[in-house]
Amino acid sequence: MSSKEKTEKVLKVLLIDYDNCKDVEENEENDYHLPKLRIWKVLITSDDYWKKLMELDFDNNHAKTYFESLSNEQRRPYFTFGVACLLSFVQANFTGPDFQKFIEDYLTSETFKDVDFAKLLSLNNEDINVNTRFPCLLVAAKLIFQNCKLCPLLNLWWLWRVLIIHQQVMDELSPALLSIADQLQKEIQSLSLDDISGHSRAKFEIEQAQLYLMYRNVAKAEVHIDLACDILGLKYELVGKLGKRTKYQEEDIPQLALEISLLEREGIERPPVNICNVAQNIPLDDNIRLDKIKYAISGEVMQLPNTEQKLILTIIQKMLISKPQDELLYEEIKPFIDLLLMQNNTWPVKIATLLLRSRLEAKHNRTIERSMLQIGEILNCIKKEDPHPLTRMGGVYGANLQPIWKTEAQQADVMLNLGLVKASLDVYFKLQLWEEVIVCYTILNMRHKSAEIIKQQLEQNPTVKLWCLLGDATDDPTCYEKAWEMSKRRSHRAQRHWGQFLFSRKQYQQCIPHFEKSVSINPLQSVVWLRLGYAALETENWQCAATAYRRYTTLEPDGFEAWNNLAQAYIKLGNKRSAHQALLDALRCNFDNWKVWENFLVVSAEISHFSDVIRAYHRLLDLKEKYLNTDVLGVLVYGVCSNVNDSEGRPSSNLMQKTRELIGRVTSLYPGEGLVWVLYASLAPILLLRAQRLQRAYRGYTQSNWDKNPIRCQQVLYVCQKLAEVALNDQVDPKDTLVNSVRLNLSSAISAIKKHDYKDTKTLLQEVTALLAKLIDKAKTGSVGKAGDVPKAT
Repeated sequence: MSSKEKTEKVLKVLLIDYDNCKDVEENEENDYHLPKLRIWKVLITSDDYWKKLMELDFDNNHAKTYFESLSNEQRRPYFTFGVACLLSFVQANFTGPDFQKFIEDYLTSETFKDVDFAKLLSLNNEDINVNTRFPCLLVAAKLIFQNCKLCPLLNLWWLWRVLIIHQQVMDELSPALLSIADQLQKEIQSLSLDDISGHSRAKFEIEQAQLYLMYRNVAKAEVHIDLACDILGLKYELVGKLGKRTKYQEEDIPQLALEISLLEREGIERPPVNICNVAQNIPLDDNIRLDKIKYAISGEVMQLPNTEQKLILTIIQKMLISKPQDELLYEEIKPFIDLLLMQNNTWPVKIATLLLRSRLEAKHNRTIERSMLQIGEILNCIKKEDPHPLTRMGGVYGANLQPIWKTEAQQADVMLNLGLVKASLDVYFKLQLWEEVIVCYTILNMRHKSAEIIKQQLEQNPTVKLWCLLGDATDDPTCYEKAWEMSKRRSHRAQRHWGQFLFSRKQYQQCIPHFEKSVSINPLQSVVWLRLGYAALETENWQCAATAYRRYTTLEPDGFEAWNNLAQAYIKLGNKRSAHQALLDALRCNFDNWKVWENFLVVSAEISHFSDVIRAYHRLLDLKEKYLNTDVLGVLVYGVCSNVNDSEGRPSSNLMQKTRELIGRVTSLYPGEGLVWVLYASLAPILLLRAQRLQRAYRGYTQSNWDKNPIRCQQVLYVCQKLAEVALNDQVDPKDTLVNSVRLNLSSAISAIKKHDYKDTKTLLQEVTALLAKLIDKAKTGSVGKAGDVPKAT
């Protein structure tokens, strides 16, 4: 047997990625002691394994020494026990159904009460959720996969799955787990993955992407997603197709549709997915909208294998994180979800897809009712005995299936949105989601009740979290101080709640130290970074604001307000190039916000990025129909006419034609704006056209009592000066009507301004008077040059 065949056999037996029970039954007898289905649960009730782990105190150093003393044959049963423990933990907390009574009795017996397993899973004061059942199973699995070395790749793979499950049951994102994941990633990269077939490799890449998506690290996740797409030959594209989306629609109109293709890849088998009993897809009961888009030309739906479906699901989750949260996002994701729901799905893929759709539909009035019904159907499906528990687990890690209590909380959130406050309160109370309980009691005008309940919980089991929540319920900051001291000054939650208490009262200067302390302990708190940035802006602490918004945008890259505020902080710090880039990211998130475009326009002008100035100005005119910023236009015209190098070192004269088009568009909207005509004249390709535009500028400036404003008089004299220079040009014939027309313009302007004797206009008035004398002389005596022989303007 070759090395690759041996590795594949190990993976097939011990990765437990089966679509149905039949596949597992055919592989019950093997060299790796995978327990038969009928005795699978008996294994986790084996005293021998648990006693040995108890002797090792669940300590990594002790476990490492012990397992190193064992032969490979002796380690295999332990490794299989670890697999059984993790699968059982997943069943208890993610897929259901409940354990048989004898298993529950065993795992809750006195043997396990002497060890605080929840504390063993706590990392840097980050606790697992109180609803987590049988944490001893996860502790055992993690200890075994870390130290019972059976096969390097197999250990790393199962340990990666442990990290996925561990993070899912944590209350908040854990920097410690992320650090472990990064270290594992280095070990994985040091291995040769050539011995893994394409299909297994794709599964591994998907699972790696899923963990990074939990931490909202889109860049790292994309690397694994792209690699999985390449391995499987999966290509997808959103296209437009004619169709109907409402019941009374008569004509087909363009709708977004997903086109997908699978290229042939060597070594890639594409087995069909076996049908099992999964939650029903609740149809949309709406009097207007169709359940799904009815396309004019409906082709046959491509049936995707299980791994390809998980990859599509991972792509959806990446889109949810990386794209702006607007109506367009739902329209982009819907074709992906519809495609998955038209497939034969494995249990976790179907459940995860329906939950994703429910989360999106909970935001819309026409679909929120289906969202609630669908989640109810999923919870009922989890409780049922059919299908077999092991069938439900094939692909749990690649589908990013959430724990059962999060699904129940999701249902309560939808009920709260529908106004079912008491019903949602019951669910929150059962799940011990005290923050949500406070919200519900506040809506019911019974906030005092939440404080009473939290105090009762504190008497039973005082924790840092409960002290913080009591502070929220009673508006007593001393509770946060008690929580901080109770955590031995290491709880980011205590500082976060303390800072939020001050922030909500607009005490921005006082809340900043608390927020800074909180994120120094746990930097994965996007909301805290956002509030810290806002507080810093309000107190004009620009460096702190820039740091906070920069860190926030790495965690939440789709918030255009944060990018815009980051640009503001950069501008205040004098870093305009970074501000320009931040505004580009803001526009990527929200392309239709004219205020962001205006900021982008001004910053682009200040750093001489003239192509972006033109683009931004056109976009502002599209959004607002009329928009005028003569300062920016002046910078643009000067740069192009002077042929200065732009911010990227390119000659700006290349933008001459685009600049003319922009200024021409502005003059059509503001025909009476003199300064715009002056700028437009500077761009004129011939002398006669320049004169015509300057005369338009003259008419624009000399409207209604212009001579009573000394600043306007200066502007008129400036235009007269430019007009005289054109008329006095040797290439202009003295008999040309232009000379006489300009002479009249100058005479009229000089006569009107002399009446007021403004000090600020004396020098300029004298210059224009002298030019007028030259014009009169030219008209009388004649001049060289041929009529019509006009050079290009400089």
